[in-house]
Amino acid sequence: MHGEAVYNTLRKNKTLPDLSPEGGSTNKLMDTVIGETTRNGLNNQHQVLIHVIDDKILHAPINPSSITRVADIGTGTGVWLKGISAYLDATPTEDGQTREYIGFDISASHFPPTHPSNFHYEIQDISKPFPEALRGKYDLVHVRLLVAALPEGSMKTAVENLTSLLRPGGWVQWDELDSETWGGRVPSSHVKQMYEVVQKYLVQKNMERHIQTAFYEAAKLNPELQNVSVEAFNTLKRGPDFRDRLNSACLWSYAKAAKLVMQGTGVADAEDKAEKLRAGAVSDLENDGTYWDSDLWVLLAQRK
Repeated sequence: MHGEAVYNTLRKNKTLPDLSPEGGSTNKLMDTVIGETTRNGLNNQHQVLIHVIDDKILHAPINPSSITRVADIGTGTGVWLKGISAYLDATPTEDGQTREYIGFDISASHFPPTHPSNFHYEIQDISKPFPEALRGKYDLVHVRLLVAALPEGSMKTAVENLTSLLRPGGWVQWDELDSETWGGRVPSSHVKQMYEVVQKYLVQKNMERHIQTAFYEAAKLNPELQNVSVEAFNTLKRGPDFRDRLNSACLWSYAKAAKLVMQGTGVADAEDKAEKLRAGAVSDLENDGTYWDSDLWVLLAQRK
């Protein structure tokens, strides 16, 4: 999610300590980041985001029976893989083959401690080539929530690396936040301050803030891809019954991102200041009846 991508960017830029080779934590902040609360928050966000994108975990126009191998980039806790397997496994594969699922992430800190034998998890940076043994193997490659993780100008390489995983006819599906509306259309002074903290950081670090545009342009120019599309989904259309759950998930993500930036960039009393912003935002959202107004994107491309 946004906070996790910000965290990984801070870590790559050596603003925060790295994880140990075994995937264990090395300091108190790390313990907080990879704790059970974070896992639960990420899993809750998954359910909320799926609801926003029309309650569809699979948007690529592909027959489930033809999908035998699935890759998930930025897998985190593996919650999307678990969800897609529940959806796909209701339909047997055409040849009766057991489906295989693999999750990739820049860190193993959120990988599930146990999982079925047909699930695998590997450390992998999307900006680096995938191992030769994995190329051309997957019917569906899913990506999600890398808005704070990709430097400007890196999308062409990222798309090439994703494409390398696909079989002919396979699809990339990328679910992404709109970074400018994620906090920018919420009428709360406290959310606005968090938004400014995060946006300033992304600009200073030259991070790609317009994933949807960068993906579309890179995919359209890639000679191996076709049927490139982008579609926006707005949170407001889900209705008032969804408001509290949406607000809670979005604020959890945005407050976490702002806190990590403040801590990682050396802001004095960062934890106290971040908590005051979070508490103020909670009050604004509850007292004003505010609905978190932002956009999510689903990006698609098919390998020829």
